[in-house]
Amino acid sequence: MTLSSKTDRYMATVIVAGALCVLISILNFDITRVDIYLLLLGVFAILVGSRITLRIPKFKSHISVSDTFVFLALLLYGGEYATILAAVEAAASSWRFCNRKLTVFFNAATMAVSTSAVVVVLKVSGFYEAVLSHGSANVSRDFIIGLSLIALVQFLANTLLASAYDVLRDSTSLTETWKSKYLWSYITYFVGAGSAGIMVQMAGYMGLGTMLAVFPVIGFIFYTYRMYLKNVEISVQQAEQAEQYAKILESQSNALRESEDRFRSAFDHAPIGIALVSPLGKWLKVNRALTDILGYSEEEFLNIDFQSLTLPEDLGNSLIKVHELLSGRISNCQMEQRYVHSTGKVVWASWSASAAADENAAQPNLIFQIQDITEKKAVEEKLQHDATHDALTGLPNRALFMSQLGAALEKSRQIVGYRVCVLFIDLDRFKYVNDSLGHLIGDELLREISRRLRDCLRPSDMVARLGGDEFTILVEGKYDTSEVTNIADRIQKKFGIPFDLNGHEVYSSASIGILHASGSHYLPEDVMRDADTAMYQAKRSGKARHETFDEQMHKAAKETLKLETDLRRALERREIDIHYQPIYSLSEGSVTCLETLARWTHPEFGPIPANRFIALAEEIGLIDKLCEQMLEKACREIGRLNSAAGLSISLNLSCRQFAKTDLIESIDSILANGGFSHRRLKLEITESVLFEHHERAVSMLNELNGRGVQINIDDFGTGYSNLGYLTQLPVSAIKIDRSFISMIDRDGNNDDLVKAIITLARNLRLDVIAEGVEYESQLEVLTKHGCEYAQGFYFAPPMDITMLAAFLGEPSPSPIDTVGGINIHPVLQ
Repeated sequence: MTLSSKTDRYMATVIVAGALCVLISILNFDITRVDIYLLLLGVFAILVGSRITLRIPKFKSHISVSDTFVFLALLLYGGEYATILAAVEAAASSWRFCNRKLTVFFNAATMAVSTSAVVVVLKVSGFYEAVLSHGSANVSRDFIIGLSLIALVQFLANTLLASAYDVLRDSTSLTETWKSKYLWSYITYFVGAGSAGIMVQMAGYMGLGTMLAVFPVIGFIFYTYRMYLKNVEISVQQAEQAEQYAKILESQSNALRESEDRFRSAFDHAPIGIALVSPLGKWLKVNRALTDILGYSEEEFLNIDFQSLTLPEDLGNSLIKVHELLSGRISNCQMEQRYVHSTGKVVWASWSASAAADENAAQPNLIFQIQDITEKKAVEEKLQHDATHDALTGLPNRALFMSQLGAALEKSRQIVGYRVCVLFIDLDRFKYVNDSLGHLIGDELLREISRRLRDCLRPSDMVARLGGDEFTILVEGKYDTSEVTNIADRIQKKFGIPFDLNGHEVYSSASIGILHASGSHYLPEDVMRDADTAMYQAKRSGKARHETFDEQMHKAAKETLKLETDLRRALERREIDIHYQPIYSLSEGSVTCLETLARWTHPEFGPIPANRFIALAEEIGLIDKLCEQMLEKACREIGRLNSAAGLSISLNLSCRQFAKTDLIESIDSILANGGFSHRRLKLEITESVLFEHHERAVSMLNELNGRGVQINIDDFGTGYSNLGYLTQLPVSAIKIDRSFISMIDRDGNNDDLVKAIITLARNLRLDVIAEGVEYESQLEVLTKHGCEYAQGFYFAPPMDITMLAAFLGEPSPSPIDTVGGINIHPVLQ
């Protein structure tokens, strides 16, 4: 059952009881006693008395003063009249205050029941007749007692019935509800009963008419009492306000105390250091975290100032910020600075300071917040080091070197006599160490080289690793240029000592380019460009040496760059020509083969030496395209000469071509497209092929030889010195380099080397081809020692296809177009 249904049932029960009380009173009502005074009494009670109400302080309830008229009806006309009047008056009074009709009937029933209870108690106690006799001489005491019973019973019955309703509605305690809401109203009932008793006594002496005349006086008394209750209500409200204010103050006090406790706890247990510092820098209060960060106890802190704990290098900036805080120019500041730990070590900290508000002080105290960032700074320094240093060698990397170089150039522009020099170092043949011994040994070699480079420098110099096998050295300051040369000499001397790498004894050398910065070197990139140019000049000059940059090098570098661009364009336009030099059989005295030679006439620089533009083509990756065009064009041009039908062509394969997996297929395709037999093709290789691509070269050359292609060794004796390869390769002939032929003078002397080579070839059953024969004496020596073939200006110079046709006694062939073919490296003359 819900609370609402309980209260409704309770109210219905009271209404039924009240209705019974009213019904009984009507049945016992003596109509003969009704007179004008009773009617006036009823009118006053209903129309006037119900409107004179008293509001209950602290509660939204009212009490009507019509109880006095009910009590008066009881004393003058008996209980039946009083019960009926009480019910009617309560209904009239409630009608104006209550919205629910059920509540109106409940209030009327409550008054009927409580008034009936009064009558019953008076009759049972024997005081009913005393109150009806209006206190004659014999019953005055009983009359007073009866009035007291009337007030008491009416009070108890009425308030208990109302309290029970509140208990059911609000689920509260009956006792607490009755005491807090209704106990105070007992005085109203006693005043009402007393007033009724006084009026009855006045009516006994002066008559009912006179009594009715004093009703205004009674009303004034009630209004006075009402004002009293109003004052009581105001006093209660003031007391409540005072109580509420006291609670607010208590709440604020508790909140302040809790806030202080929380602040104290937060201060003491904060993970960062917090301190209160005086304007002069004295520590006034410190928390635990700060004592842990700097290693001092709280007592030790309070005996020193923050200036004595700050690293001197950082103190100046700190004092400036503190002054700005104290002067009010800034409200807070934050910066990173260093403190001295009690152990003497340096502690990096994030320092935040603000002014503590204090209106009574001339200068505010300061609040310091100090967070230990030593580990963070260590990580940052490591990250910075890793970002600016080479992981393998620990040397500065390109980024740091370029930054330092830029700063040095700036100093050279500001300081008279300040010099800047860069040594660009590139290791010679480092790739072969990696390829033969592995990258682990190669890495160890780089580390050892880094150590030796450091040993060669002055304390102020900087060495960096740019990447791979390239290193740079920065020399700056006021020095003599000879000191730079001494550094380069020390490096070469250090590199002359073999490196012991995990049991492997390895020699290394370096090509060094030296650049002394001048006014034209404004940017670090300018310096590095010219230092790199000088280094490449050292490599071209034979490696294991150093070269100093000059303007001629820069001019040559620019020319090389232009040649590179123009070579690409020349290949696209097929502007590379072929010249042919006959190879003679000395025994037969006739031409047996034609060696192809590449020629390029530059539109600006004129004829470019073949060794220069072919080396450039190899360097920039154009050698494949160049040699494809050469073989394609040679096959077509020679194929069109009837007089050359029985001649072979000799072409030189670059060692780089053996890296191409489809080399053999390309040769097959070009020969097939040109209608050229494999047996008419002779390929010349240098001895270095066996060092760079040994296994692949052996396999490819054997396969080509199986197709009928002859393999010759070019420039024999000038390259790789291991003669064992001659037994591994399908070699048909060796070519004696022109440098050995040129040793034979016009009298035929100095032929020992030539004789030894021819003897070696004969023992290996190989033919011999002599290059660069220019004099008859040289031809006689070669013929005497049994050389089979020869070529050179003594027989015929290199000729283009038109001149060759004339040389062979055939009309000039018509021009032909050529298409792409195989990567072939023409022999150079």
